[in-house]
Amino acid sequence: MTLQERYRAALAPVVPMETEIEIAYGEGPYLVAADGRRYLDFVMGIAVNAIGYGHPAVLEAVTEQARRHMHVYSGSGYQESVVALAEALGEEVGPGVLTFFSNSGAEAVEAAIKASRFATRRPAVVAFRGSFHGRTLGALSLTASSARYRSSYEPLLPSVYHVDYPAPTRLDMTPDEAFAHVRREFEQLFALEVEPGQVACVVVEAIQGEGGYVVPPQGFMPWLRELTRRYGILLVVDEVQTGMGRTGRMWSY
Repeated sequence: MTLQERYRAALAPVVPMETEIEIAYGEGPYLVAADGRRYLDFVMGIAVNAIGYGHPAVLEAVTEQARRHMHVYSGSGYQESVVALAEALGEEVGPGVLTFFSNSGAEAVEAAIKASRFATRRPAVVAFRGSFHGRTLGALSLTASSARYRSSYEPLLPSVYHVDYPAPTRLDMTPDEAFAHVRREFEQLFALEVEPGQVACVVVEAIQGEGGYVVPPQGFMPWLRELTRRYGILLVVDEVQTGMGRTGRMWSY
C-alpha cells in the first residue's frame, strides 16, 4: 500500500488533505518530500508554528526538556519551565494577568467562554460571521466561516449570536461603509435579539483568518473595546493565528 492508501485506511477523513505531498522532513523554511523535492513553507503549521524546522536553539531547548521529562501533568507539582513561560507571557500582556495553558486553540476558546460566563453570570456570547474558532462544540458554535463545519452537529451551544465582520470585500462595501454597517448590526442585535446586559462576551479575531485574511477598518477594535466596556461585556480576542509575533507585533489586538 502507498502512504496515501495507508492514511485513508487508518485515519478518519475529518480533516481535508490540502496537498498530495508525502512529507519526509523539514529544514529551515522548507518541507522536503519523500521524492526529494523541497517546498518553501509559507504556512508553518497553518499559521501556528512560526519557528521553521530544525532551528538549533529550538532543537537544544526541546532536547534539554526531553532529558528532564516530556510531559508531567501541571497539577502534579510545581515546574520551573511552566512558571517561567507564564511569567514571560504575563510581562507581554500586563500586570495582574493570570495564564491558563491549553492543548489547542479550540480549548482556549472553550475556556474563554466558560470564564466569561462564570465571571459575568451572563449566558450570551456574540461572535462574527466569517470567523473560525475551532471544531469542539462550544468553539464550533462560534465558528461561522462555512456551514459544512456545523452540518449534522446541531443543536449547538445556545445563546450564541452572530453579526457581520467589517469585511469590505465580502460585504461589497468600502471600509467606512463596512464599519458603519457593523455598528448598526450591534444596535439591531441589542435592540431586537438580546439585551447587552445578558451578553457575557464578544469573541473576535483581530484579523479574520479562514474568513479571508481580513484586516478590519481602522478604529474597529478600539470601538469594539469601548462598546463592550460600556455594557460590562468581556472582549475575547482569538489570537491563535495572529498572536506571538505573527503580524509583526506580539499581539494583533
